[in-house]
Amino acid sequence: MKTVHALYFSATLTTSTIVKAIAESISNTLSLPMVTEDITTPSQRAAAGLLEEPSDACAVKPLSFNENDIVIFGVPVYIGRVPNLIKPFLCRIVGGGAVGIPVVVYGNRNYDDALLELRDLMKAGGFDCGVAAAAFSAEHCFSKVLGAGRPDAQDLAMAKEFGERICETIAGGKRKELEIPGNVPYRFFSAVDDNGKPFDIRKAKPVTDSSKCTGCGECVRMCPMGSIDANNPALVNGICIKCNACVKRCPAGAKRFEDERYLEHLGILERNYANIRKEPELFF
Repeated sequence: MKTVHALYFSATLTTSTIVKAIAESISNTLSLPMVTEDITTPSQRAAAGLLEEPSDACAVKPLSFNENDIVIFGVPVYIGRVPNLIKPFLCRIVGGGAVGIPVVVYGNRNYDDALLELRDLMKAGGFDCGVAAAAFSAEHCFSKVLGAGRPDAQDLAMAKEFGERICETIAGGKRKELEIPGNVPYRFFSAVDDNGKPFDIRKAKPVTDSSKCTGCGECVRMCPMGSIDANNPALVNGICIKCNACVKRCPAGAKRFEDERYLEHLGILERNYANIRKEPELFF
């Protein structure tokens, strides 16, 4: 039986919201079962067999699909690209000839080369990517005003319509090389301050307000890099990809960023893009 899969990396839940809305639309239109594949955290990626090298005989078999599957594959855009430190895990997914629909979700600035990169990554993994692709704007992971409240009802209605159009395209047997904007070689977004000096926020990490932190451990469980110390959630021992999952999803609101360069970069983004509404871009 054919199955619709909502596959996503989604630290602050905006990408998952869009991907599931598209997948549900296809599932309802074609009366097909739908399965959710969340690969955001290390434990979820481990369960999907995406942490081990394929040559390891003891490894869990990597997440695989086949010709009977329709896979909506969504990732957020980080500095104009597919998240760089997550990409090696994504490359281990086996498409197996499944219809693959690449979807990127960006924080109201631009998706740059990310959609093209995701489409190419999926094709290399064995997905049939000749049906459709999309880029949706959503609330920026750094901010509460960039794309505030999105995806909203209008976005979700567009996601539903996108799913219905995908069904029509599949039924019509249409396949082609989609014309997706972007650059090859792919480029990272180069952020600069008001004086043209590049920003470097790689070392920025969230801080914890001890007066608010309850020690619930939610930040430990949700960190996509597994970098927050389980015994002391105020410690970030590993790499921080600035996804802001711990900031936006902490039940007590105990996390924030204080790095000056990070906050300066955020201020420039909000000044330049907060009053713009970027609409979804759909490709068939």
